[in-house]
Amino acid sequence: MTVHPLRLALLVRNTEPGGFGTVATEWFQRQVEQRDEFKLELVDLAATPLTSLPARIEEADAVVIVSPEYNHAYPGDLKSAIDAVRRPWYAKPVAFIVYGGRSGGIRAAEQLRLVFGELHAVPIRETLSFHQAPSCFGPDGTPVDPTTTDAAGLLLDHLSWWARALRDARAETPYPA
Repeated sequence: MTVHPLRLALLVRNTEPGGFGTVATEWFQRQVEQRDEFKLELVDLAATPLTSLPARIEEADAVVIVSPEYNHAYPGDLKSAIDAVRRPWYAKPVAFIVYGGRSGGIRAAEQLRLVFGELHAVPIRETLSFHQAPSCFGPDGTPVDPTTTDAAGLLLDHLSWWARALRDARAETPYPA
């Protein structure tokens, strides 16, 4: 039996050079590219019209969202993007890479979990969180804390399991609307 790679959409708000989100995104992309089970697609919300976003999410088997925390939540433009998609989120696993604030972005992740639960998506437990964001990565773009790479590996292990299980389930029985 041939096992097709899982299509992983990495959803980011922008990829401006020098921003922490860009540094974290580029590092995470390298982590994903070291694994055979994923085919990665970067979805930059700054360059992707909202009208084409539903099709991009529909094609994905799983999604990882990179988001800062603003005012104990996630940014409004990310909420608009999530709401523009609706049905393609159903029965899709979603993971989060968050940063900012005293919580390291965890409050943004917790609110995103609530939203994705309402959208019938499956937010996975593992989350990458960066406290004191600018000091989390060295000048070479690698995490200062060596356990960060292990945490990313565990996130990808769980995301892979859920993505394969849910892809197979959706293929066998369409998700009820």
